[in-house]
Amino acid sequence: MNKMVKFAEFEGEGAHTGEYAKIRVFDHYDWIVFEKNGHIFPLDINKVETRWATIFAHNGFVVFTIEHLLAAIYGLSLRGARITLEQGKEIPLLDGSSKEFVNILTRTLEKLDEKEKHWVINEPIEIKSEDGFIRATPSDKFEVLYTIEFDHPLIGKQTLEYTYSEESFVEELAPARTFVPISAVNKLRKQGLAQKKDPEGVIVLTSTGLYNGTKLRFKDEFVRHKVLDLIGDLSFLQFKPRVSIEAYRAGHKLHIALAREIMARGELR
Repeated sequence: MNKMVKFAEFEGEGAHTGEYAKIRVFDHYDWIVFEKNGHIFPLDINKVETRWATIFAHNGFVVFTIEHLLAAIYGLSLRGARITLEQGKEIPLLDGSSKEFVNILTRTLEKLDEKEKHWVINEPIEIKSEDGFIRATPSDKFEVLYTIEFDHPLIGKQTLEYTYSEESFVEELAPARTFVPISAVNKLRKQGLAQKKDPEGVIVLTSTGLYNGTKLRFKDEFVRHKVLDLIGDLSFLQFKPRVSIEAYRAGHKLHIALAREIMARGELR
């Protein structure tokens, strides 16, 4: 008799492709791999694009918006996952956060060994963009100071001080949903992004408030979601860094750049 394989299944519309997407997530020993039609594509930071989402692309294979699922796997300190794309080429958006992934994967995937390694750096790392920056300095824990600024009455300038633990990730970050100004939607659609037909799972900002009567889960849900994105983008490290990260008006591009630098200049201990 064949042994039953335990897996989690998620389905729904993709935020950027607008297509129906269905994935299955199986336990895996060697961090994260994607699978499509029997072909395996290991997670690789050199095969990443960042365009309002984190996109993994390798030899004709592509999967959009991986950051919320990867944040759940990394934030829960799980040992790995085999993510099979059953339909579509995007991770389902679900409610726009990592909450549902967390709730189900907690009961599906195995944890990392207790003797987990950590990334350490010996000197500060700083990466700048035109109007923002991200920097990491040596620390004995994983902590984040993240600031965003948006010209909107519900956001303005928001700052979150966050110290990582599995419990704080589940309670303080995982439920924070993605957001977009309604003024940016048409521009994104012309770029082939944001093709999702209804706003479910996205906090849509009108000029004065929130579209369709959406209620915030946190007063500072916007900056919390940015830190959630950061956790997802740092998942390429596999192991947690012992660093203090300060980010100002950063985003996926700077997050991935920082992960690359930690891998290049840091060491696992």
